[in-house]
Amino acid sequence: MNKFIKTAETLKPELYNINHEPVCGAKAVKDENHLHGWKMVSDDTVGELIHRNGSDIYDFGKHLVGYLSFDIEYTGMFDCPLRLKIIFGEIPAEVAEGFDGDSGALGRGWLQDEVIVIDDLTQRIELPRRYAFRYVRIISEWNTGAIKFRICNIRCNSVSSADSSCVTPLLESVPEIYHQIDHASLNTLKNCMQTVFEDGPKRDRRLWLGDFRLQAKLNYLTFRNFDLCKRCLYLFAGTVDANGRLPACLYEKPEVHSGELFIYDYTALFVPTLLEYAEASGDWKTAEQLWPTALRQLEIVMDDIDANGLFRDNGKWWLFIDWSESLDKQTALQGVVIFALKQGRILAEKLNITNKMNWMDKEIERLSHAAMKYMYDESEGYFVSGKDRQLSIASQVWMIIAGVIEADQASELLRRCFASQETVMPAGPYLYHYVLEAMLIAGMEDQALELINDYWGGMLAYGTDTFWEVYDPNDLYLSPYGNHLMNSYCHAWSCTPAYFLRIQKA
Repeated sequence: MNKFIKTAETLKPELYNINHEPVCGAKAVKDENHLHGWKMVSDDTVGELIHRNGSDIYDFGKHLVGYLSFDIEYTGMFDCPLRLKIIFGEIPAEVAEGFDGDSGALGRGWLQDEVIVIDDLTQRIELPRRYAFRYVRIISEWNTGAIKFRICNIRCNSVSSADSSCVTPLLESVPEIYHQIDHASLNTLKNCMQTVFEDGPKRDRRLWLGDFRLQAKLNYLTFRNFDLCKRCLYLFAGTVDANGRLPACLYEKPEVHSGELFIYDYTALFVPTLLEYAEASGDWKTAEQLWPTALRQLEIVMDDIDANGLFRDNGKWWLFIDWSESLDKQTALQGVVIFALKQGRILAEKLNITNKMNWMDKEIERLSHAAMKYMYDESEGYFVSGKDRQLSIASQVWMIIAGVIEADQASELLRRCFASQETVMPAGPYLYHYVLEAMLIAGMEDQALELINDYWGGMLAYGTDTFWEVYDPNDLYLSPYGNHLMNSYCHAWSCTPAYFLRIQKA
């Protein structure tokens, strides 16, 4: 175990445990006006005796992450072991439809169900696996007619490393819809805060660098768990490859190890992530210790900048930016690198490390000049990307965040692009976070609030109290994995509206 991982292990948090009981029994009803065609209604028959092949659905009233337990009461002769199927759902469709069809592109094990066989009905049943859910369906599977039973004392022991007592609520004068969005943002983050900042507590359960940066930004203003952020920084530094390159994600179990995926923009964003941690926590010692790791990421991403000062895809990286399949990412990635260099320059100055400042200054100027020369269409008044000179929101956003264009020009730039029918729009919440950042730089506070209301409020309109991994208002079945039930409906990179609501100008 290297020194960085050893340091990270000393920062592993204890988890807060809270017991929750269902608020009611429920029944899944087909209704095309609800998410994926299903809604939940109250069912007073839940808890009555089940005979043979019946089932019950329990609604816990809110999204939880934790461990399920229950007792069983029965009458009749216990003439064979009791076989139960238990399905967990973040949304109604999961428990209504079950998971017997195609699981999509990812492993079937991520879909949350269990089959248990019980020999002793007098024992309390405690499921060993942690689940993320609001709804639980318990199905009696082909049991004999000799026994009738009911589930009782069912509860979830929820777990999180977030201390909710640290959170200062929004002012009462803030409109109610933003209080609801704030609550869902905080619930999303809290349920992803385990022994690392997980990206999704239902599926993946990994620490992803891009998600972590957004989670940390909200955490600094709310739960203020600086040690968890510090732990994650050291875990990343302890899992670099032979070239010193950070993985895009890592696993804690069975031991800490790299996910062996490398995302160009995530690698560059380690630098601002480290700077933001030091600024928020005042822990410049950690920043100093991890400076060589941060500097190495800048050196690595600069290997893909050509003689003209432009990013060129060499085929060695996963280029993310957004889920959009049609997006040309060259200009956005150019902006990410310029932003990372500028943040690295600030960090070096804060640490009084002068030997790389001149190099960063020259590269910032060279890449910014190249962006304006080759990527800015002066006649149209916006940035384009790739050989087909694609127009996208992503390109404008990252050039604004990188400061390539002046803030007083940024609002008109965004307005032109949003108005064009040719613009490639964001495909998910991750990029929409950076749209909000660009809007605030451009002085578009009112438009940012409208976007929060329309986009994140749009998710809440479907009855969830956490924000999703994927949300397209025009295609609620959209999934990068080929199955909407595989999507995460409590996902880290969607949590940041609460961050923006707290930094808005009074």
